[in-house]
This record gives sequence, structure tokens and C-alpha cells, in this order.
Amino acid sequence: MKKNIFTFDQNKCVGCHACVVACMNENGFQSTGLWRNIHVSDNLHLPTLPLFYLSLACNHCDDAPCIKNCPALAYSRDEATGAIIHHPEKCIGCKFCTWACPYDAPKYNPKEGIIEKCTFCNHRIEEELKPACAQLCPVGALDFMNTEFSNEKSLGSSPVPVDVSSKIRINTLRNNAGPEIDLNLFENLPIESAKEKQHKKISALDEWPLIIFTLLSATLVSLFASGITETFNSVHKGIYIGLVAFAAVLSMLHLGKKNRFWRSLLNFKNSWLSREILLFTLFFTLVFCEFYLFDLPNIFVSIIGLLLLFSIDMLYNIASWKWPLKIHSAQTIFIGITLLAFLLDSRLTLIFIISFRLTLYVNRNYINYKAKYLLSIIRIILPITAIIIGFENSYILSLILISLGEVIDRIEFYNELNVPDPLNDLKVLI
Repeated sequence: MKKNIFTFDQNKCVGCHACVVACMNENGFQSTGLWRNIHVSDNLHLPTLPLFYLSLACNHCDDAPCIKNCPALAYSRDEATGAIIHHPEKCIGCKFCTWACPYDAPKYNPKEGIIEKCTFCNHRIEEELKPACAQLCPVGALDFMNTEFSNEKSLGSSPVPVDVSSKIRINTLRNNAGPEIDLNLFENLPIESAKEKQHKKISALDEWPLIIFTLLSATLVSLFASGITETFNSVHKGIYIGLVAFAAVLSMLHLGKKNRFWRSLLNFKNSWLSREILLFTLFFTLVFCEFYLFDLPNIFVSIIGLLLLFSIDMLYNIASWKWPLKIHSAQTIFIGITLLAFLLDSRLTLIFIISFRLTLYVNRNYINYKAKYLLSIIRIILPITAIIIGFENSYILSLILISLGEVIDRIEFYNELNVPDPLNDLKVLI
């Protein structure tokens, strides 16, 4: 089957940015995030590192993660050209597609509160013209063709280790050894440290609303599942519902178009973000009914709550995990179970879940060989020790200590996550 594809020859590209300028001339000025980017392997021009370029935009994948993960159904495919089209009037600006895309193609425009991206110059393809970027490449490094195409290595390797059947064929670098260099002349240059620098799309500082939202969701679910809410008076119920509203507001801080929040429920079939929002709405609607309208089985509502926590964790399956198993000690479901065991005064369950999570924590940090995590390990062990030893002596102190441990672990969770990014994967080739 013939498909429209980009071709890129790394041996020809000189990093002139003509393709970037051509894209802006054709589609308009892109002030907040260029639709096509030139990635450089050696920004510092260090002598032991090769210098080459990689021109990337949206590659209009057959198995497009942006379409699959967008909760608002703001993406569609033009079946005639194969282009992945973004519909700004449907976008809620949640930025989840920027995490999911391995090519960093969707760009968030904070001024408009929506995503923007390469259109494949769909209007030009319909007129049997090449996209502007390919048309105006002066050295023929970037080109466009309609040809038989499969995502096999014989046609060129992908710049990122994510199989999404992208429509780009890359002719990789030939072996260019170059002349020998006396490296003693460059002994003061930070060559090794330059290799270790990493671009991050996710960090705890940027995602603080999500940290609070996930911790608060786990707390509220565990409170209800423990049965404590059955003893609540009207004031306590009001505080509980107020915390639910606060959590909902925090989740909406992530949206660029908050008035379109209802669209986040539309892709329940494929998007874990849609499922999370739907389960959040369903769980707390049932809690409200339980509080003020009619009795509901605690077990039924609690199962919905646990599914909510599970859906939160599934959101991060798109990340590239640094550890062998896709299990983290700070996953929301583990936090909820830990708090539930504490609230139910189930000593054996609490000791088991804490021991399991501590094993995951220590093993993860051992694999990463990060000395800076030593303080965090100590800060986790101390609260655990205080809970086990003084569980019956000071309930409030134990609750504070375990909560402190959860906050520390959840912050590290966001700081350790890496979603697919061509900048980092380009460095793997160095």
C-alpha cells in the first residue's frame, strides 16, 4: 500500500533551518513552539562528540498516540492523505498529547490555551505538491514521497524507541571517523557532563497541582472505603465535599480551555485521561448521593474509588520507566491501600504494604545509583519506623509521618518520569 512519507538523510543535513522557516512561511508564525525542530547532537561542539542534525515534526503515525490518548477527540486522520489533523475548536489544552508523542510534535500555545502542530501541509498534498519544508530544503536532506512503506529497519531506523508506525524514513549516518584530535587541548571541557544533560517534559515543580490532586484523591477514596465517613456529621460531610471540589479545581488547572472541560469525557474508549475524569466524577457523585440522598453499598462505591486510583496510575504508562518493572512505590493505588490499612487499624496489612513499597523504593534507587536519594530513603524509613513502633502511642503523629513519606515519594515519582522525547533519544546515539 502506498503512503505519503517524509524522508530524511542525516548525511546531507547541514542544520540551516530552511525547513523551519518554510513551515512558518506556509502555516504562519509559530511564536510559542516551532512545528518543525532541528535537533543538534552536540550543542557545545565538543571534540569527542559527533555533530549531526535531525529535522523532526509530526510524522503522522499510523498508530498515532495523540489520537489514542486525547480525551477530547481533538485529533482525526485524513484518510486520503494520511495526515493527522488537530482541531483547535475541540482542544481542551490538557497537554496530555505532548507527553504521549515520541516526536514532540504537539506544541502547547499558552496564549490560546490549545495545542498546535504540523498539518503535513495537507492542503498542498491535496494539490499533489510536497509539504513546504520538504519542497524548500536546499540540500535535499528532507524530502517527501508517495511510496510503499513499512516501519522496518531496512527503511531506516526511528529516532525514538517507540513503535508507532511513523511516516518517516531516515537514512542514518555513515561511519565518519574524521581526523585524530589531541584531546589534551580540551581537558577542561565538561564533555561527560554534557552527555548526561537531559530534557524533561515532566517535573514535580511544574506538575504540583497533579501531586496534590493525586494525593488528595487517594486520601478521599481511602477515607470513604474505611467506613469512617459513615460517622460524619453535616460539618464533616461539608468539609469532605469541599475537598472534592478543591481536587476538581486542581485537575482543571491543567486545562488551557477550562470552559471545554466536558469534552475530556469523550474518549473513554481509548484514553486513560478520559477514564480517570469519568471515574472521578462517578465516584464523588455516588459519595454525594450517599451523604445527602440515599444509602449505597459501601463496597460498590469503594470499588469505583479504587478504579479511579488505578486509572490515575495508568496515565503514566506512556512514560519511559528507568526501572525494569512498571511499578513505582508512589503509585496512587499503593498510597490509597496504605492509608486504608492505616485507617482500618490493620497492622499486618500496613506492615506488608509498607515493606513491599520500601523494597520497590530501595531497589529503584539502587538501580539508578543516585547518591542524592539517600536522604529521601532515610526520610521514608524514619516515618515507617515511627508508625510500626509508635502506631498505638500517637495516632496523629503516625498519620503525619506516613503522609510526609507519601509526599516525598510522590514528588520523586514525577521527577523520575520521562516521557518519549527526541532530544533525549538523540543523545543515546552519541
